[in-house]
Amino acid sequence: MTAQQARDVKRKPRVARGRPVDLKALEDVRSLLGEEPRRRDLLIEYLHKIQDAYHHIAAKHIVALAHEMKLSPVEVYEVASFYHHFDVVKDGETPPPPLTIRVCESLSC
Repeated sequence: MTAQQARDVKRKPRVARGRPVDLKALEDVRSLLGEEPRRRDLLIEYLHKIQDAYHHIAAKHIVALAHEMKLSPVEVYEVASFYHHFDVVKDGETPPPPLTIRVCESLSC
């Protein structure tokens, strides 16, 4: 037996980590995306689709979108939470009202 084979025997089987994909949320995401390509550069557009449809982005939709796009949920969450126009709702939190008015008072606006 080679050294590599010995290491392979000692390794534990790989176990999926993180949050499981909610099948209903995955169906929702697939329905929203339709036949559009699952490209990384379209992530913000897809987050907008979820936000527009549900008026917020739930944790289950972040996981489902990550699964569908073959990204990690952390990558999707980081993008969604970076932009102020996305309302990311964690498990157990109350979603925001359907209409949110934001007022910008900075010079850049």
